[in-house]
Amino acid sequence: MNKQNLQRVIDAIKFDGQKKFNMAAFIGKLSDDRNEEYIFEDGELASKYNVSRVLRIEEGTNIFNCTSMGCIAGFATAIANEWKAPKWLTIDDHSAQLQGFESTSNEFLGFTYQEGRNLYYGDSNSIWKWLMYMEPGNYPDLQIEEYGSLEEAEEHGYEWDDSELCIDFTTIDYLTAVNVLTRILNEEICLADMDGSPYYIKKEAVV
Repeated sequence: MNKQNLQRVIDAIKFDGQKKFNMAAFIGKLSDDRNEEYIFEDGELASKYNVSRVLRIEEGTNIFNCTSMGCIAGFATAIANEWKAPKWLTIDDHSAQLQGFESTSNEFLGFTYQEGRNLYYGDSNSIWKWLMYMEPGNYPDLQIEEYGSLEEAEEHGYEWDDSELCIDFTTIDYLTAVNVLTRILNEEICLADMDGSPYYIKKEAVV
């Protein structure tokens, strides 16, 4: 883990996350432009709204513009590229862009492939689902798509780490992201063990 770079991402999300943080896309735009006034004028959370990915960005221009937003990997990639778009963002190739965001962010933050997946995505061994399961009192706002609570999903025969269960990204606001990233930075929790699951490093830090 590169603690210095992780701190830079935390600081950036803390500074501009209310208007710019949304876990649903690496770099995205609001699916309904009519919601822009709620976020950029009325101060609502960008994370609450559905976004669609930005298809392409001209090389060398700003990765984020005035109305775009992004996830943790989007912020990390932007910082790693000094907030300018790399060449691989100039072509509308979803698969290549996914690989670009994942590899750039993982290299910048010093994460393994599995650690990155557990942080950027909401299925399988997602850190967000793990925290819902392990610390429901500390993360009461997190929800699962379709079912809401993990208890409701379990009533339908699922375990928390089933790949069919996905976190509802609109329930991860920027302060929750800052909290979790800070706990990773402080080595309280780790994103992936040898089996690919999150785990506690300092269990005594959990209150």
